[in-house]
Amino acid sequence: MKIVVFVSREKDQFAELELMLTRNEFNVEWSGTGKDLLSLLSNTPKGEWIDLVIIEENLPDTDAVSLVKEFIPQSPMTNSVVAGTMDKKDFHDTYEGYGVLMQFPPKPSAADAQNLEATLKKIGAI
Repeated sequence: MKIVVFVSREKDQFAELELMLTRNEFNVEWSGTGKDLLSLLSNTPKGEWIDLVIIEENLPDTDAVSLVKEFIPQSPMTNSVVAGTMDKKDFHDTYEGYGVLMQFPPKPSAADAQNLEATLKKIGAI
């Protein structure tokens, strides 16, 4: 089964994305901090991986940029999405080469969920 982990303090923030991903047979897990995500990744059995991580830009213990840079070497097959407000050019320059598929606004809409679904289909993740 495919696994998505939302890294956020507020579950309702990603309600539209969660709905779309569960319809596409993703098992949904939640982490409230970057430390929790790193622990989850390190406890994933060898040969398995988390398929997608969706990260709130500012977490209690870290920020999305630092977290992505820390978890990608540990889990290079994991795609990610960041929900934040970074300027498009800054976003591209910051995340290039880290497997970040896209940036969403802090509270993604149904249209954002459709965009993610289309992207995941395009890369063969669903």
